[in-house]
Amino acid sequence: MVRKVMDEREGLEMVRRSWKSLLASVALFGALATVNVAVAGEGCTPGCGDCHNCEQIFADAGQKLTDQLASMSCCGNGCASEGASCCAPESVCEDGCSDPCGDLLSDSCGEGCGEGLFDECGSGIEIGGWTQFGYQDGPDGAFTGNGAFNDVNFGPGAGFSNAKEWDNFNLNQQALYVGKTADGSKGVDWGFRAEIMYGADGNEAQSFGNNPGKFDFDPSWNHGIYEWGLPQLYAEAAFGDLSIKAGHFYTPVGYEVIPSGGNFFLSRQLTFYNSEPFTHTGILGTYSAGDNLQVLGGWTAGMDTGFDQFNNGSSVLGGFIYTLSEATTLTYMMTAGNLGWRGDGAINSIILSHNWSDKWQSVHQFDVLNSNLGSNFETTGVADNSTGQINYLFYTINDKLKAGVRQEWYKADGTSYNTMTYGVNITPMDKLVIRPEVRQMWAPGATNSLAAPGHDDLFNQTVFGIDAIVTY
Repeated sequence: MVRKVMDEREGLEMVRRSWKSLLASVALFGALATVNVAVAGEGCTPGCGDCHNCEQIFADAGQKLTDQLASMSCCGNGCASEGASCCAPESVCEDGCSDPCGDLLSDSCGEGCGEGLFDECGSGIEIGGWTQFGYQDGPDGAFTGNGAFNDVNFGPGAGFSNAKEWDNFNLNQQALYVGKTADGSKGVDWGFRAEIMYGADGNEAQSFGNNPGKFDFDPSWNHGIYEWGLPQLYAEAAFGDLSIKAGHFYTPVGYEVIPSGGNFFLSRQLTFYNSEPFTHTGILGTYSAGDNLQVLGGWTAGMDTGFDQFNNGSSVLGGFIYTLSEATTLTYMMTAGNLGWRGDGAINSIILSHNWSDKWQSVHQFDVLNSNLGSNFETTGVADNSTGQINYLFYTINDKLKAGVRQEWYKADGTSYNTMTYGVNITPMDKLVIRPEVRQMWAPGATNSLAAPGHDDLFNQTVFGIDAIVTY
């Protein structure tokens, strides 16, 4: 048996040397052909046409033959381990490893069997998370305010406990997730996502649009300024260009998001915090209608619900993402109907992003909220009607430093609120970002704020903040 294995190895080595010799011959042939064309001058080679076309014909033919022979070499499909002398070009490797599971050569394809902890043999299941620590020296009218919601009032800015989140070095977000993305490119596929969060931002991740005590909107989930939340728990199916998720998931409305690492700044928009949903419970389909257009549509049980239906909430959710060019993207998202704790109404959000160059990028957002809730932002901290206009400008200094500025005009129930935020993202190493910022706020017409008791001038101040996020 040992002798047989040795014979096979010696045979493979002989084949390997033969192919190397043949590949070298092919390379030499291509080189000689190119030289032949070059020295032919104006006379060229009969039947070739002009000299430039003749040279290209030989070059293309030589490259195709080289790739083909490499893919048939002693490495099997040509995808050898790093450093092997008979490894095929990357183009051959990509095509030759469509089913790498169980293949010792799979790692050389750049895809392997996935990156998740349990993602072996192409299961696609991934486990990951992030940790965010931060500090702000004052309330910002958004995520940094006062503690968890109580069980009587609903919504951001209303019914907070008296536990200030500012002027502390906080664990903002400690999140873990497990999931799999459904890929319908090869037929029917399935996926799911479960995500849990703990920290000073936990109350924003909770389903505060629920009836009290339902799902994660429960006082037992709160521990002072730190709270637990389950912002996502859904299943997904995909077939071809269509995917459908059902369960509890983040909203597609707006530009900023709950996971802090998905935003450039530590602080959030007033518009996002006060006039956009955070999560939904329902069904949402996404259809890729060509290379440049994605269309979304579905049904939800109102805003910010987690497997519950407050006030018979029932609304539509949808929109589109259209790639106008390689540099420009237009996004429109909306939700309308019975929004649950926000009454009957509609939210419309338009986002236009453009890459002016490799270093400059701008984002422009316009939001409108209309509802019959009958509240007033000045007295209750919950807007009945609002308009938000936000502009971002980003400049990439180098691969470790990026600067940004955000301007926002937020008009809620007749009063205007303005913010200007300046910051940088510092990436000293992979998976770590540090974000210092300065946030200026002014609202001459504002008289009080329930979002931060004791800070009557909440929207007329300057706040400094800094945080660090580690992803894994």
